[in-house]
Amino acid sequence: MKVLTAIFYYGIVIPFSSLPYRLLYIISDLMFFLIYYVVGYRKKVVMQNLKKSFPVNGKRENKRIARKFYRQFCDTLIEGIKGLTMSREDIHERMYNRNPKLLDKYFNQGKSVIITTGHYYSWEWWFLGIDMPVRHKIVLIYKELSNRYLEEKLKFIRSSFGVLPLPFQDVRSFFKDHENGTYGYIFGSDQAPHKANKAYWTWFLNQETPVAFGAEKFAVEKDIPVVFCRINKIRRGFYEFEYIDIESEPTKTNYGDITKKYTAILEETINHDPVGWLWTHKRWKREKPAGMEVHGKQS
Repeated sequence: MKVLTAIFYYGIVIPFSSLPYRLLYIISDLMFFLIYYVVGYRKKVVMQNLKKSFPVNGKRENKRIARKFYRQFCDTLIEGIKGLTMSREDIHERMYNRNPKLLDKYFNQGKSVIITTGHYYSWEWWFLGIDMPVRHKIVLIYKELSNRYLEEKLKFIRSSFGVLPLPFQDVRSFFKDHENGTYGYIFGSDQAPHKANKAYWTWFLNQETPVAFGAEKFAVEKDIPVVFCRINKIRRGFYEFEYIDIESEPTKTNYGDITKKYTAILEETINHDPVGWLWTHKRWKREKPAGMEVHGKQS
């Protein structure tokens, strides 16, 4: 199995990744036609998510958003593969950091920082490009792949760009062993939590939504400031990202304050430009436990 995976990786994936951008985006256009018009990959999920998230939209408007989303979705897939062979200079040119000094102020205070974000536009490129203009050691908290060979390859590539990949199950021990360092911990803020009864339930995109509470939990326990990272698309193949302060003094907050703030910013970002979010994700697959309070108000 490992041999077959290695042949696939070096014989197909890497040569494909090495193709020029212009050709890759032509392939992306062909993928869009097949995925959207022929296969209809998760089309029902996407349309249901859009209908519930934007109830005031008509069917025609949601279809328009869906088509544009699938075009971006194919670009994001292609860009993820391209990231396997991109240079640091190339990543820096195509994923530009607008305000790295926002994190510098915490670094100068000797503080780590928790960075929340969502699956929005080319997030894999952001993982590769985040470390270059930042003085914190970036720690990417993620869920491991089941294929061990591909897992090690992906870990190696991310590490080569300066990011330290950290499996989710190792987070608590890492925090305990590195309390005196200056790290930038990346938490995905739009992942469906594993346990609905331990999540923070709030209104998000007009739906009762469980939000993983890990970012706030560790921020308060360790007194680590929290920021949100917003990715914007400039044009095809070029993006920029900016940091937004969420909370500089977590220990002075009330339960849910931090989670509510970064969830609201993600919602605002999606409402402004819905095309970039991962609508194929079954975000609302968890059922709300009986008696669970839903915080905030329905928009």
